[in-house]
Amino acid sequence: MGKRANWQPRDFKSLDDLKRALDAIESAHQAGTLRAEGGWSAGQILEHCSRLMKMSLDGFGEVRAPAVIRALGSMLFKPRLGKSHMKPGIKLPSSAAALLPPDEVSVEDGLAALRGQLARIDAGEKMTHASPVLGKMTHEQWVLLHLDHCRMHFGFLRY
Repeated sequence: MGKRANWQPRDFKSLDDLKRALDAIESAHQAGTLRAEGGWSAGQILEHCSRLMKMSLDGFGEVRAPAVIRALGSMLFKPRLGKSHMKPGIKLPSSAAALLPPDEVSVEDGLAALRGQLARIDAGEKMTHASPVLGKMTHEQWVLLHLDHCRMHFGFLRY
């Protein structure tokens, strides 16, 4: 993850806000002004955010936090969704490798991946799979989590 000194978190209140940000990212990329200030490229950030969204729609397979983390997540962090914000610096364990983006992802591919997941939601699909950290989640809770997750990661993008 990038240095916090380079981090300028975004504020997304809705999935429509997120879609507008994707349009702005695409415009900045086409203009040659898009920059990633952190440890990942813009394409990797978009792909990573897409992967979490996809798993909330399709399931997480074997990805699961240890029991103590799940208990803490469910009791302490889930009730704070939409009230507090993620901060950079969390390193994912090797058991969560499925959430990590490939070493190289183009901006176009990252945009397409994230827009593809948003299109599924627009078409009526619901995010209802249990989180490997927070446990059982409603669609609305997942939306709050994704908005915050993108807020945090997009804070390393200049567009």
